[in-house]
Amino acid sequence: MHSPAVIAVRTPPHEPEGAVREPALRILLIAPQPFFAQRGTPINVRQMAQTLCEAGHEVHLATYPMGEPVSIPGLHIHRAVPIPGLHSVPIGFSWRKVALDASLALTAWSRIAGKRFDVVHAIEESVFFALPAARLRGIPVIYDMDSSLSDQLSYGGRIKSRALLGLLRRMERAALRRCKLAITVSASLTDAVHAIEPGMPVVQIEDCPLDEALRAPDAARVAALRARFEIGERRAVVYTGNLERYQGIDLLLDAFTIVAAARDDAVLVLVGGSPSQVTHTRARAEALGIATRVVLTGLRPAEEMPEWMALGSVLVSPRLHGGNTPLKLYSYMWSAVPIVATDLQTHTQVLDAGSAVLRPATADGLAGGMLEVLGDPARFAPVGAAARARVASDFSRDAFRRKLLAAYASLAPGVRSSVATSM
Repeated sequence: MHSPAVIAVRTPPHEPEGAVREPALRILLIAPQPFFAQRGTPINVRQMAQTLCEAGHEVHLATYPMGEPVSIPGLHIHRAVPIPGLHSVPIGFSWRKVALDASLALTAWSRIAGKRFDVVHAIEESVFFALPAARLRGIPVIYDMDSSLSDQLSYGGRIKSRALLGLLRRMERAALRRCKLAITVSASLTDAVHAIEPGMPVVQIEDCPLDEALRAPDAARVAALRARFEIGERRAVVYTGNLERYQGIDLLLDAFTIVAAARDDAVLVLVGGSPSQVTHTRARAEALGIATRVVLTGLRPAEEMPEWMALGSVLVSPRLHGGNTPLKLYSYMWSAVPIVATDLQTHTQVLDAGSAVLRPATADGLAGGMLEVLGDPARFAPVGAAARARVASDFSRDAFRRKLLAAYASLAPGVRSSVATSM
């Protein structure tokens, strides 16, 4: 049995003036998501595409037909053929996603057949249809595991058949054996890859704070949000992100029921969620008798996130399932507002007791953490500062860039672009 291979990431030395740079690569990046959309994987895709383009690589992105316009110099976007009547796709498994993946597969195959690429970078399930075509053309494939699909479908409850989940795990194993490199976003996913295929080379590239989150919050905008959403001077417990079940939203509402009974000045602010998710969550809050103490904003622009986080006395992440770390956590850390999170690997692979308040994934545990921070803000201010220091040193945009470019540099000295070779 091969020993686990984890590629070490080192900071490259500064290039001396006049040095000859490595030839650029021609990369096909396949993203089975809307692009662009303000949610986890598309945000990560944007950061990867921008980093690779800035490094001088020629990047072609094959993606779904829908998404917000985004401009990245040097990025070529190839959208799948639209499917009549299908204008949106939810997070996670759905038959709409299956149909869109079929359309995306045709787009990816046509790209691979029509142009010589040096690398195919396949994100999540796109590896299953990209790998056979790439291997026919002798092109190395990177399997970008933003999450474990089999685990995601299992804990999400979208697929209950053990036979189907077993088939998906076998497909993941087969893909890993045939790919040149795996990219993961967390230690738990790296461990999962090594459990499936012990000899697989892996580069672990954690996310970093969103570009929009790095600016200082505007005090006037914070005050305007407080007024618009009728928060007033109440102490806000803030959650940002989607309201999917695996995020622990029901647990958070149960915990806040305890907080609301103990403190008249506390309000729970949930920033994000689709209209149907907001409706469901509002009904749940009404059933618990805390509807007047819960603010549901729905989807908000990413540009507002610094103000929403600054508005909070506590930032909360009640996530219950999933091995990858929530993308929002890095922006939480950058804000320096104290974080209360469930004491699970999804959080502890990034946070510890010095940089967050970690509590059991129970209503009493989560409520206790929130009440501690609300009751003694000065005591927990250093915890928020430690979180910001950690994200600045370990999960910065520069660290993301170094790790991603090192992953590409590790593929092989002979993997060079036909375009660059002719220059």
